Amino acid sequence: MRAGLAILAVLALAAQPALAQGKTKSSPAVAAVEALEMCEAFALGGETVVDDAVASGWDATEQDSESPFVGNYVAAREYPGLGWGDLFALVETYPGKQFGYCRLDFMEATGSGKAAVEAIAGLGRYDGDVLEDNGGYYASLAGENSLLLTHWDDAGFVIQLTVLTPLADDPAASPEPESEADE
Repeated sequence: MRAGLAILAVLALAAQPALAQGKTKSSPAVAAVEALEMCEAFALGGETVVDDAVASGWDATEQDSESPFVGNYVAAREYPGLGWGDLFALVETYPGKQFGYCRLDFMEATGSGKAAVEAIAGLGRYDGDVLEDNGGYYASLAGENSLLLTHWDDAGFVIQLTVLTPLADDPAASPEPESEADE
């Protein structure tokens, strides 16, 4: 009986490191892409963006705006593999176009900056340049309707995104074309 208990004790101790491996830190590369995706969502705007961010673990609010054509948002969240992130977004609506801007700062970033910047630069929806300079990693990227700067250096990890979205014409705002019967 004692031999059986000793074997169980040895097996439990042997399994402990394997169980602890399940609690590994999140990859900075995965976290950076997730953070960018939230920045993209805010830059695109939309009526549910704050609710969607809150459901994803962000502390997010829409701020008062000086105009019905401007939306201001702030959000914050701790990302395993990156640290604490503070987001600011601005969405402005113009005739036929929408301008969206998002900046996400991780001032005391943790993890691998190279992995984070390369993961973002490696997404199929952006093209551009990645540079290593004085121990920092910098990317200048462009997508179909977007411009993206990201960097990881001594000051932290930053994602800065600008999106210009063409809007569908509002049929209520344009007059109906005249038909031949009206002439």
